[in-house]
Amino acid sequence: MKATCFSNGSTVGLAASIISLIGTVTAFSQGTITFDGAASFSGTTYSESGMSFQVVLPRGGSSDYMGGVPGGGIYGNLPYNETPYMVFFRQNNQYSYVSLSLTGGSLFGLTLVQLGDPNSPSLSPVSISFVGYLAGGSTVTNTFNTPGSGATTLANYSFGSGFASGLTSVDILAPKWAMDNLVFVVPEPTTTALAILGVCVGLGLRRRRS
Repeated sequence: MKATCFSNGSTVGLAASIISLIGTVTAFSQGTITFDGAASFSGTTYSESGMSFQVVLPRGGSSDYMGGVPGGGIYGNLPYNETPYMVFFRQNNQYSYVSLSLTGGSLFGLTLVQLGDPNSPSLSPVSISFVGYLAGGSTVTNTFNTPGSGATTLANYSFGSGFASGLTSVDILAPKWAMDNLVFVVPEPTTTALAILGVCVGLGLRRRRS
């Protein structure tokens, strides 16, 4: 990384350099939605680690619900998982789906997730589409297919590069799903960038006084 504090010894050059520094030096903090607090949850809105999940009814009507499943045991015909996880069934409304976003409105990215058929054993694959809405107005889509073939657990899936950053929200389009360990990233200025920024500001003030 090459950063210049001053350009032609001017205040304008200093400001331009600082703006360039902030805009180009970025790190990503990572978080994981574990659903550990959802073991007894049932409802249309769930929040964890700054991420909100909301059941959406685009055409009105009766609502469907998300539900938490305790981990470490076998509960009816639900898949086995060592830790709590979330399930969604489209039962009352054929158009309902779940949308997720950061509660503070910040941009984010998605990298990894565990998914499965909430019916166990799974008799056939389930197609689960994630539609991401980017800050620039475009969309990206990743569709994951669970294995079927009698599967009784969740599997790991990776999001494509289009989901790496810049998302404002994501819709999960599927008639049913089971989910755990959704890994997300949020951009933030690096410590190095902030330190250099402080030095630049300090030098700028000293030069203006001299």
